Amino acid sequence: MSKILVVAEKPAAGKDIARILGVTKSCNGYMENEEYIVTWAIGHLIGLKDPEEIDEKFKIWNVDDLPLPYDNGLKVLAGTKGQYKIVKSLIQRDDISYLINAGDAGREGLLIQSWLYRMCSNKHPVKILWASSLTDEAIKTAMEHLHDEKEEEFVNLLREAETRAVADQIYGYNYTRALTCLYGSSGTVLSYGRCQTPLLNLIYKRDLEIEKFKPQPYWTLNAEFNSFTASEIGDNGEVLKYMEKASADAAFQSCSRSGQVKVCKKEQKSQKAPALFNLAEIQNTMGKKYGLKPDETLEIAQKLYETYKIMSYPRTDSRYLSTDLYNEIEQHVKSCSFGKFESYIEKIDFSSFTMDKSYFNNNKVSDHHALIPTINSSIADVYDKLSEMEKNFFDEIVCSLIAIFYPPYIYESTDIIIEVSDRTFQAHGNVVKSAGYKETMNILQTKEKDKDDQQPLPDLTEGEILEVTNLELKEGKTKPKARYNPGNIVKLMNKYKIGTSATSANIVKTLEKRNFIELDEKKKYKTTALGREFISLVPDILKSKNLTIEFEDSLAKVNSGELSKEQFIEKIIIQIKGNIDKFKENAPEKKMGAQKSVGVCPVCGKEMRESSKSWYCSGYADESKCSFSIWKKICGKNIPEASIKTLLAYGKSDLLKGFKSSQGNSFSAYLVLKKDHSIGFEFPSRKNKK
Repeated sequence: MSKILVVAEKPAAGKDIARILGVTKSCNGYMENEEYIVTWAIGHLIGLKDPEEIDEKFKIWNVDDLPLPYDNGLKVLAGTKGQYKIVKSLIQRDDISYLINAGDAGREGLLIQSWLYRMCSNKHPVKILWASSLTDEAIKTAMEHLHDEKEEEFVNLLREAETRAVADQIYGYNYTRALTCLYGSSGTVLSYGRCQTPLLNLIYKRDLEIEKFKPQPYWTLNAEFNSFTASEIGDNGEVLKYMEKASADAAFQSCSRSGQVKVCKKEQKSQKAPALFNLAEIQNTMGKKYGLKPDETLEIAQKLYETYKIMSYPRTDSRYLSTDLYNEIEQHVKSCSFGKFESYIEKIDFSSFTMDKSYFNNNKVSDHHALIPTINSSIADVYDKLSEMEKNFFDEIVCSLIAIFYPPYIYESTDIIIEVSDRTFQAHGNVVKSAGYKETMNILQTKEKDKDDQQPLPDLTEGEILEVTNLELKEGKTKPKARYNPGNIVKLMNKYKIGTSATSANIVKTLEKRNFIELDEKKKYKTTALGREFISLVPDILKSKNLTIEFEDSLAKVNSGELSKEQFIEKIIIQIKGNIDKFKENAPEKKMGAQKSVGVCPVCGKEMRESSKSWYCSGYADESKCSFSIWKKICGKNIPEASIKTLLAYGKSDLLKGFKSSQGNSFSAYLVLKKDHSIGFEFPSRKNKK
C-alpha cells in the first residue's frame, strides 16, 4: 500500500500535523501510520556550497581571484546530517506515492523544502500545504486544498527565492573579500551585507546630521481671542517662524488689538478604523509603546503563531484580508470573546457587517493576509498563560480586528482664519461627535494621545470683529531629526526595501551583534566607533540607500519572468568586476583594524579590540562570527584596560575594588575567565581575625 510523505519545516509543526492526521506511531525522526509518514526538517538543512568547497585555492583570500565562482551546488549544513539522512531515506522509499511540502508558507519556506527534496534526489510528485495559521482547522482546510508545486505562482516564487539566495552569497563573499584584502589590516575581516551595510549607513548619516546640527532660536506670534488661541501663519499655511528677534518684535508691535474673522468653516468628518497589522506595523507599534526591538517583537509573533497557535502567520507584508476570509471572520472574532474583549465583541452586529474593500482586498494580499487571531476555542486558556508582553502584543492584534466592525469615528472640525493688521492667524479645533471604532482603544493598556483631541472653537461669523485679549511672542529652538528607534527602524527599512518581513529583524540584530550599532540611553539606535570606522571605508556604491531598491525591483522581474535567474546574476557579476577594479585604484592607506590589541580571544585566538562599551573579538565578522566580548562596566565598576590585559593573559585579573551588588553593597573581587568562556568573580580569602 502506497503512503503519503508529509515534510514539515520544524519538529513541533510536524508533530502537530501528525496528530491532526491521526498518525501516532513514533519512530526515529518521523511518525507513521497506514496512510501517512510525517517527518520534518530543523529549519535549514541544506545550504549553498562555498567556493572553497569546490576549489581549495579559494581558502586563501586574494583580491585577484574575484569574482568567485558561484552557484556551486548544495550541501548538507553542519549539525543537521542526522535528520537529513532520515528524510532522504523516507523520500527514497518505494511505497511513497507523493510528497506534501508542509513548510512555512512563504518564499523562504518554499526554498528550504525545495532544496531539501533536490538534495535527496526526489522523484515523487510534490503537493504544497499552504496555511496561514497552524490551528487544527487551518491545517485540515489546507490539507483539503493542496496545491501542485508546478502551479505558476509557486514556480515563480521559487525562482525568485533561489535567485535572491545565490545573489546574496555573491554579494557577501566577493565584497567581504574585496574590502578585507584592500581596506583591512592583517587579521581584520570587513564583513559586508547587501542589506546590513546600507542600513548602517542610514543610521550613520542620521548620527552625523544630529552632531552637526546647531539649534537656532525662533519666535512665533500667538493671539488670544477670549476662548481660544490662534497662531500666525505664512503663505504656505504653516505656523510662521521668525528666525530673527528684531523681525519678531516688529511683527508684535505692528499688531492691533482687534481682528476680523475671514473664515469660519465647520465640517463634520468621519474616519474608518485603520487597516489591520502586518509585521512591520506591529513591530513599529511594539517598539514605540513598549520599547521592543524588531527581533523581540518577531520572537513574540512567532510564538503566538507556532507555539500557542492563536495568531495567523506572522511574516506578512499585507494589511488586508483575502475575500475568502469574509465568511469565517466572525469566528475569528468570537474566538476572543472572553475577559476584557468580551463586552466590546458583544456590541458587534455581525449580520450588518458587509465586505469592505478597506479591509478585504485580494489585490493587496500577496503570500499572506494581515495578522488576526485564529479560530481556536482554547484562546482564553492560552491567553491566561501568556507573559505580560505577549498579552500586550495579542491585545493590539485583537483590538485592531474588533475595530473594523465598529462604526467610523465622527468629529466636527473647525478652522478659523482671522486677520490682524494684515497678518493672518489660524486656529484649528475638533469636537468629538461619536467615538466609533476609537472606543475599542480602551482595551489597550497604553493609550496614545489623540491628535484630533484639540481645543473646541466657537461659532463665528465672517466679518465679525474680535478683541485680541492677549498677544504673545513664543520662543522656541529648532531641533534636529530624531535618531531611529526600535519602533520606526523597520519602517525605514521598508522605505528603502532593505530586507523583507522575514529578514528585517535579523538584519538589525546582526548589526548589533557585530557591534556596529547600539541603543543609547534614550533607546535610540546610533553607530558605534567600530561601525563608523567600517562605514567610512565602504565605497559609496556599496552603501547607497538605493542599492536594495534596485535589487528588489530586479528580483520582482525574475518572479514575473521578465528577467531570468541567469540574466539577474550576470548583471551582478559585471557590476562586481567593475567595482573591484575601482576599489583597487582607490585603496586607502589607512587600514581598518590597525588599532592596538588588548590581548588574545580565549575562544578563537584572534585579537581583542576596544569599542565604546566593551572589548570585543576581532573575529566578530568572520564566517564563524566569534561573539566573545567583555563589558567595560561590570557591576557598576569601570574595568581598567590593564586588568583586562591581565585577565586575557592569565585567566584572572588583579584584585579590583568598587563593585556594587544588586543590593547596593560594595565588594572586591578578581575577574576570572571560566571554562565556558564566561566572566565570573573570585573573592579574596578572608583571614581569621583574633
